[in-house]
Amino acid sequence: MNKLITYGGALASDIISTFMPGASTLSKFADDYAEKKRREALDIFISEVSQGYHGRIDFDEHDIDPLIGIVHRFWKAVEDGAARENLRLLAQVIAGLKKNKELEDADQFRKWAGILEQLTRDELLVLGKSLRIRRDITNAGTDVANDFWQRLEPSLEAAGYSKREIGALCASVSRTGLLIPLSGFGALTYMDTPWLEKLGKLADLENLSQR
Repeated sequence: MNKLITYGGALASDIISTFMPGASTLSKFADDYAEKKRREALDIFISEVSQGYHGRIDFDEHDIDPLIGIVHRFWKAVEDGAARENLRLLAQVIAGLKKNKELEDADQFRKWAGILEQLTRDELLVLGKSLRIRRDITNAGTDVANDFWQRLEPSLEAAGYSKREIGALCASVSRTGLLIPLSGFGALTYMDTPWLEKLGKLADLENLSQR
């Protein structure tokens, strides 16, 4: 699991040393950065499995094979520069898959990793607010056409985004399959998909909307 981080740090050191004169100190910084990311990722993983969103998760012997592949994919996200918040969500997904007896389906984690690892903070906030709105609508039993969008757009405006920014953000998030664009009355709107609720059961997206 450490090899990806080691190789990434070594490559960064080589590049810095090659193109920047007197870069030995900077190369050391690159090595230290790689080690810091490794420690942070390990702490996040252990925290979420031992006492995180899903409570304590205990793995069994039959989890070893799927867990090796899943952890390798998690470490690839670390190497690719995924932010701490994204890594925390990925660790929650792993714990959630184990809790829901879905850990052996490695495709499930690969799907969520591909979606979550590179989302920006703004995109994560959109998803957090989207999930909160969907659950409010479901709990109230008031689901009507465009109700989701009529709640989401003003919620994002209240968070400080302009209408143009909201359109761009939702279009960006729609690449994940968690929101889909709809055409109505000459304007583009967005609707959540069942994937959003599924992800919300695996990771604490809703908490993102409250920050």
